Amino acid sequence: MSAYSNSPSVSATTADEQTVSDEPPENPTGADSPVNREPSPDDRREAWRLPSVLISVRVMRQRLRDCLRRKTALSHDETEDLLLAASEAANNAVEHAQQPTEPFFDVSSHIDDEQVTVVVQDHGGWQQPRSPSYRGRGLAMMRALVHTTVTTRPHGTTVTMRSRWHRRGAETEEGHPS
Repeated sequence: MSAYSNSPSVSATTADEQTVSDEPPENPTGADSPVNREPSPDDRREAWRLPSVLISVRVMRQRLRDCLRRKTALSHDETEDLLLAASEAANNAVEHAQQPTEPFFDVSSHIDDEQVTVVVQDHGGWQQPRSPSYRGRGLAMMRALVHTTVTTRPHGTTVTMRSRWHRRGAETEEGHPS
């Protein structure tokens, strides 16, 4: 479900089903740019606020990939695992947040010496899926890829994903790679 229930990008097909388009509504943020970015002074944290439309998930993935490649020691596979988990969380933020207090979802990344933390937060109430049983495996997938916690509140769900990296070239006291 999209946060823009009155927008042309969402059309009702039945009383219980809606189709979500990949196209954003016209200027959903009221700003010139559909994405607001907030870097930190120490360059270890980045945050983005994106409109709650499916195309924003692609934008988030591109920006997060660039951030992870520039700022972390994550391997290619670790980066892709974290990106896939974050993309699933962002898709859920767009699709499942109902009656949001804000028509956005927020994404932040924090990088320290040993791990990367990515947080995806929506601003709507959770809706239990009413779709066929072939859906509903996203949370299990996220948990299989990275350490994931989910906090659900009346006005938003927060998904926190953490990925540790293995230091390339680092060795233990026995001389074996760590």
